[in-house]
Amino acid sequence: MKAIFTFLLALFYIFSFSQTQTKTDVILIGVSHFNNPGFDRGKVAEINILDKTRQKDLEEITNEITEKFHPDKVFVESLYKDKKVLDQQYFLYKENKPFYNLDTIKDNFYKRFYQENEIFQFGFRLAKKSKNDFIYSIDYNLEQRYDLLNKQIEKSAYIDSTLYQSKMKSLSSFLNNCVKEKDLKNILKCINSKEQRELNKGFYISTINRLNNDELFFGSDFVASWYKRNLIMYSNIQNQVSKEDKTIVIIVGAGHSSMLYDFLKNDSNYNLIEFNQVIE
Repeated sequence: MKAIFTFLLALFYIFSFSQTQTKTDVILIGVSHFNNPGFDRGKVAEINILDKTRQKDLEEITNEITEKFHPDKVFVESLYKDKKVLDQQYFLYKENKPFYNLDTIKDNFYKRFYQENEIFQFGFRLAKKSKNDFIYSIDYNLEQRYDLLNKQIEKSAYIDSTLYQSKMKSLSSFLNNCVKEKDLKNILKCINSKEQRELNKGFYISTINRLNNDELFFGSDFVASWYKRNLIMYSNIQNQVSKEDKTIVIIVGAGHSSMLYDFLKNDSNYNLIEFNQVIE
């Protein structure tokens, strides 16, 4: 009887271990956009990613991730519906060929976008070093009525502009202090901190969600649309991960990473690895 019990116990541990092993490790990296377009409500200083020191930092970070974790896939904040276009650009990048032509791009935003954005500077670089065949797009455009926020605040019986601006300033100030860090590693550690996530999510939950009245629920609808966008992005990650993937990396803006953090924590298919655990 004792022998049977011991055998069954051993089987249990083997089964439990195998179940644990089937989880995909996820390295989640939130960033302040390298070419900050100013679309986000909070105004955050730019990171000059083309600076020699920043380029050296980025080389060290991508080398460290590659050597320690050998990512199977890299996911970036690019529109999922345009993933074939991004793949074509990545194929050129892998072959050390130019994937954009500055002479044909008239819009200054897009000139900077292709030169500086983290999709290319961080995502492409990491995927190539990891010898990945593809890059993985996840973003989804969902209309959010930022243009109506101020009007709703003016009409609100619960939130005034002073409180709204105060909450916004707290988040912006925190991110700006992160960006002031000397090296890119510490900038990213700061952006991926618990405090940043709480400020980011708290802005929506404790402030915008209250912009309701007895008949219209603008605030809750606004927050729900933000959750919906991030849930769709998360679904685009889930549906592009295969059983063979041992480790994936997700590189997105700080607002998205704050949301994805909670989704990953509550998904039994994944083992979340925080940035502070990745980089020494």
